Amino acid sequence: MFDQVTTPGLYFLAGGGEAGAVMRSMDWSASPLGQPRNWPPSLRTVVSLLLNSKFPMFLAWGPELGFLYNDGYAEILGAKHPQAMGCRFEAIWPEIWHSIEPYVSKALAGEATFHEDLPLIMRRKGFDEQVYFTFSYSPVRDETGGIGGMFCACTETTKEVEARAALKADKEYLQRLFTQAPGIMAMVTGPEHIFRLANASYLELVGSRDLIGKTVREALPELEGQDLLELLDRVYATGEPYVGREVPMVLQRRHDAPPETRYVDFVYQPVMDDQGQVTGIFAEGHDVTDRKRAEIALRESEERFRTVADSAPALIWMSDETGRIVFANRHYETLFGSPASNVEGEGWTQVVHPEDLESFHAAYLNALERREPVSVNVRVRDREGQTRWLRCEGVPRFDRDGQFLGFTGCNVDISESKLAEIALRHSEERLSTALDIAALGTFDWNLRDNTVTASERTRVIFGFGEGEGGSAEDYFGRMAPDDCERVASEIEATLRGNGRLDTEYRIRLPDGSIRHVASLSQLYRDDQGQPDREVGVFEDVTERKGWEEHQRLLINELNHRVKNTLATVQAIAGQSFRGMSGEAALKLNSFNDRLFALSRAHDVLTRENWEGAELREIIMEVLEPYHRQAGKRFEIDGPRLRLAPGMALALAMALHELATNAAKYGALSVSSGRVTIKWTTAGSSPPLFMLRWEEEGGPTVELPTRRGFGTRLIERMLANDLSGEVRLSYEPAGVTCVVKAPLMNPAADAPELSKATQQAETSRRVSYGS
Repeated sequence: MFDQVTTPGLYFLAGGGEAGAVMRSMDWSASPLGQPRNWPPSLRTVVSLLLNSKFPMFLAWGPELGFLYNDGYAEILGAKHPQAMGCRFEAIWPEIWHSIEPYVSKALAGEATFHEDLPLIMRRKGFDEQVYFTFSYSPVRDETGGIGGMFCACTETTKEVEARAALKADKEYLQRLFTQAPGIMAMVTGPEHIFRLANASYLELVGSRDLIGKTVREALPELEGQDLLELLDRVYATGEPYVGREVPMVLQRRHDAPPETRYVDFVYQPVMDDQGQVTGIFAEGHDVTDRKRAEIALRESEERFRTVADSAPALIWMSDETGRIVFANRHYETLFGSPASNVEGEGWTQVVHPEDLESFHAAYLNALERREPVSVNVRVRDREGQTRWLRCEGVPRFDRDGQFLGFTGCNVDISESKLAEIALRHSEERLSTALDIAALGTFDWNLRDNTVTASERTRVIFGFGEGEGGSAEDYFGRMAPDDCERVASEIEATLRGNGRLDTEYRIRLPDGSIRHVASLSQLYRDDQGQPDREVGVFEDVTERKGWEEHQRLLINELNHRVKNTLATVQAIAGQSFRGMSGEAALKLNSFNDRLFALSRAHDVLTRENWEGAELREIIMEVLEPYHRQAGKRFEIDGPRLRLAPGMALALAMALHELATNAAKYGALSVSSGRVTIKWTTAGSSPPLFMLRWEEEGGPTVELPTRRGFGTRLIERMLANDLSGEVRLSYEPAGVTCVVKAPLMNPAADAPELSKATQQAETSRRVSYGS
């Protein structure tokens, strides 16, 4: 160790930034270069040069090519700096040695080399990366005139090489885009409009002619007199772009065919130089001939449609994209006694029954907004003032680009079937009376218009007044906010699944009281398989929920008393061993820890009402204190598995003892140690459960001279309470504990996971605390 100020003769190590500081502070006894005070003058000169240079440099000296470098090269080394200082060249860069060794050999033979953008695969940050370097290897002669080493000045050109490659790729990509673009594209230059570029679409439009290098007048003489050439002249002269829509162009696309009219949407965009002078024109557009011809055919088709529609006995109509009626056939005049033109616009509102107008309008606007078919029944007044029922159906129209054009619809007289439906409803009302006697309310939810038909008992359960309960929003409005999201998701699942919904939730009545409601319903679909109606019953289960709550309180009180008992035992132990030290105090701490582990397992069982517990949740609760101390040191892996209470408590105590021993003497006593906990089940009868605790990375394990209480607790408790077998091994690499026991309550029988277990189950493999 030396200092440039206090050590005479080491002036050549002065400066050099961080690299110089490393050279001045390191122990050179292990380096093939030896102590700097013994370095020859030639080596000192080169070292002083590279330390005080800002350019990345290094020097490999002596038979073993000891490596020296400056701050500029330290950045290239990455994570290999500063350990690389003074090491052998080959040991620093083993991954590229096969690539650079020939150039090193040439330099050591007295031949300098230069390389530009040499590709290499370096590992300087813990992973392989493609890099490029420009460098020179030069021989360095010593005092004898021989080659003492080699000197390198280098620069990394990775970014430049990648940038050039990206630029080339971008250029090729843009060229492909231009060539393959579906729209027509061409570039002409100069006032004569000479073709410089034309893509495949443009060549297809004009008939695959030889255009490049010719003027537009030479290449497309038939354009003369069509104003297109004059437009080019004007854009070039004024510098203002021109946009054309459906411009007709007469082109001679084939020499053996007559001229053909094509329709084109295009823009002439002036191209300017740095001084703002127009140097050419870029033409871009689309051949819209097919679209134009389709529009002409559509107009003819609409005329034929109007003729057919006026001849039909049904009520046929059409709207525009805003929903306003733009066509109604003559049958409207037959039904309503007024010209069909009176229905156009908003005139249809004059024939709809006043009581149906609002709902009909809402359904129509909803379908219009969603661009979906509309189907709704509505009452109307005919020419004689009589009420009739119409089934109004409309489907959206779209053009070939997907643009919404409006609705086309047909209205059918369904008065007879509607009267039959009314009679059926009267029958359903009698059935509803019977259900009310049974204290069950019924409902029929129309999923198309979101209306609800409900029995009187349903209205009583929900506390609805006059005018309420006719829409789904009324029912959700009564629902407790905390239950809304859950019930909505259950309904969505019903619509996607088998269609049966069985749920419970709370409602708040107008007087502020809270009631519990159970609902059982069945989804019905239409002929197309789409959700149509949800039919079911409601039941007020408030009284039943009260008994369940009472039962829960009794269970919680019992659990509370058990926990108090555990706390009392802990307090008695503390008082009994008060003032003691040494081994007695350690035993008290061990007793408290075991009691605390038992309490944690008890907490898990309490949350599950002592019906059982998930093994993963038991493990996480017991190991939580050790995780806080040991960090991310546990790996837990195994299937979902629900255990009986006795089995859960026994495993909790055993895991606590294993973790305590690991923290004191095993894998968790050092920072490098880890613990793996895995479990599996076998399909025997009853199913066999096997859990394996395995430690690694800790101190070397020695076979204990005596069996402590923890060991006896593990072996006896697990063997007795689990009716299984326990194998505890003290392997040098780490303690291993294997538990095998019959499983009486497999996970498949578990109806529901606790919240903590649901969170744990988000991954089949868990690194505890990650």
